[in-house]
Amino acid sequence: MKKVLLSAIAALAIVGTTSAQNDWANYGRYEKANKEVKTWPQEKRKVVFMGNSITDNWAYRHPDFFNNNGYVGRGIGGQTTYQMVLRFYEDVINLKPKAVVINGGTNDIALNNHPYVEDRTFQNICTMAQMAKQNNIKVILTSITPCEKYVWRPDVTDAIEKIQHLNARIKEYAKKNKFQYVDYYAAMVEVDANGKVTGRMRPGISDKRKDADGNEVDEGCHPNLVGYGIMEPLVQAAIKKVVK
Repeated sequence: MKKVLLSAIAALAIVGTTSAQNDWANYGRYEKANKEVKTWPQEKRKVVFMGNSITDNWAYRHPDFFNNNGYVGRGIGGQTTYQMVLRFYEDVINLKPKAVVINGGTNDIALNNHPYVEDRTFQNICTMAQMAKQNNIKVILTSITPCEKYVWRPDVTDAIEKIQHLNARIKEYAKKNKFQYVDYYAAMVEVDANGKVTGRMRPGISDKRKDADGNEVDEGCHPNLVGYGIMEPLVQAAIKKVVK
């Protein structure tokens, strides 16, 4: 608990030094939308999905999944858990949902804003979970989805090992604190002919990109609609356990 509180204090210190012009946490992205969502009945905003581009793309590409179920997407592409924890109060707690689904960490591993320190990323996730709990919001933690390599950061060569290790810590933390845990990773990771987990995302469930020869290949990190189709029943099962 001390580590969680220290992490929260550190986050507040960063807020004080973040320029309004830079808006590093991107409070502005959902500022107008949040004002509207607060006026909705709780059934229309009963679950907030907090995350990065995986959550952001999900709400954009399959809006019916969110609109028809009373879910609110609060993902921002490219964000690390450091940014997510800063905007957590405005984009989650202030909306007064019944539950929050937290998915983050892959951009930390991809070195999007800073060196990767697993303990700090893990503490950021714990901080968001504890903030939600203290505000009577049910917590649903999720695994990071599989990714072998980040196209935008080819110098990161150990993504598989780091994702697996952080996922194990998130799962154990959820168990210890009696939070729901959604294992997207296990459902989306490739398993070879010998039954070995490769750490790559399964073929055909991620976005496409052009390789060096101009051929379309799996991007391997961001789910496509087929990938989201795998994720949706998993997270809905967890939501049903905590939101009545």
